[in-house]
Amino acid sequence: MDMKYILFSLLLSLSLHAFEYHLVPKKVAEGVYCFFGALEEIRKSNGGNMVNTCFVQTKEGFVIIDSGPTYAYASQAYMQMRNIADLPVKYVINTHDHDDHWLGNSFYKEQGALLIGSQTYAQNVFPGMKTRMEKTVGSEIFSGTKVVKLDKIVKHSDTLYVGDTVFEIKQLVPQAHTKGDLVVWLPQRHVLFTGDLVFNDRVTSLRDGSVVGSLRALALIEALKPEVVVGGHGFRTDANATKVLKDYLSEMKAQILEALENDVPIEEITKRVQMPKYKGLKLYDVLHRRNVFDAYRELEMYDEDDE
Repeated sequence: MDMKYILFSLLLSLSLHAFEYHLVPKKVAEGVYCFFGALEEIRKSNGGNMVNTCFVQTKEGFVIIDSGPTYAYASQAYMQMRNIADLPVKYVINTHDHDDHWLGNSFYKEQGALLIGSQTYAQNVFPGMKTRMEKTVGSEIFSGTKVVKLDKIVKHSDTLYVGDTVFEIKQLVPQAHTKGDLVVWLPQRHVLFTGDLVFNDRVTSLRDGSVVGSLRALALIEALKPEVVVGGHGFRTDANATKVLKDYLSEMKAQILEALENDVPIEEITKRVQMPKYKGLKLYDVLHRRNVFDAYRELEMYDEDDE
């Protein structure tokens, strides 16, 4: 019996007993597809599927950008990929170390893929660690998911040549959403995968990041002039996908700096910087106050001459 058929049958059997993600790939460019997650927090009801993951078809095989929240998610994603082309997964590129983006790695590692990521992944992710994903979705949905090490660390930039496709992997700034954000640029196709440097349709989180660094990164993203921009969360993928986040962070920065000029103390800053214009964005009520608080602490030491 053909080994590929055996493998596919095994994946089908496993998926029938796993949480059903109902994954449907959306084509965003020629040979480029994404699964778009819900605009929600991690919940048991969504199985952690609140993140965008993508795959690029090349002549040699697939390249994954972010592997998703669980082993079951990754296995079901691969079944959908095989409906498009009977190809192996050659590489998985992890954009940063937040666990909703990389917990599918162990599945792809079993398929022979090489795992690529940033220094912060190498520093903060280790086998046996307990993740927020497992704590939130529970052991049944998390079943089979393992934390695995990277095969290759990108310190500043690297280039992959896979079949006929060039993948430029870069860290644009020292700290933005995290201290290890990677973007993946396909210059031949004018497609940019930004990870969580770009959110749209929902509010970002600054808990590990920098409002100043995020704005710098967004400016560098726009300077590339991509035709397709795929963020870590949200459905918009056109060249203006950065606009709402850029406006949100720019206005927050300006209001906090004004408050600092007027000696507004930290305990009052979230009352001063409410930004009702953005209340329609998903997760505003969950994340905005914390973003303002984190940005205030950063901007207390801000010197425009350092930019």
